[in-house]
Amino acid sequence: MSGISKMLLIVFVLFILQALGGWYQIQNYRKAMRRVHQYGNVGFGQRKGRLTAGYIIMIACDHDGIITRCEIMQGLSFLAKFKPLNEFLGKDMKGRSIYEFLDDMKDFDKKQKKKYKGYINAFEALDQRLQDTKLEADQKEAVSQEAQDALA
Repeated sequence: MSGISKMLLIVFVLFILQALGGWYQIQNYRKAMRRVHQYGNVGFGQRKGRLTAGYIIMIACDHDGIITRCEIMQGLSFLAKFKPLNEFLGKDMKGRSIYEFLDDMKDFDKKQKKKYKGYINAFEALDQRLQDTKLEADQKEAVSQEAQDALA
């Protein structure tokens, strides 16, 4: 086997390993999303790491914005898995309001905002989802009230 053939074989094997690793990571992500979604509305965020470990975070909360579950996947390789996250900024997460954390993060400087970008995105996504849900409920209530008034 010539040097070029060996090199092509190595590249091919690395390509296959990369594909299998990507598939494994997607399966892990899907399982975690289903698991966390059972606890309420889910917001997720990510921070990509170039030379450092990045992370993906999933936060679940109830309709009042109280955190019911949080999981994070952190690492450099496809072998990283989602693990429960119990604490953020020195505070227990479960049982606290997402709005408490959003208020704390308003005072972050540029460096902290970059470091906690995924957390910020997850909390903001949950806030937006809760606002949309409340708006939809208010609209349904208004339509229902109009229908009752029309019948009376």
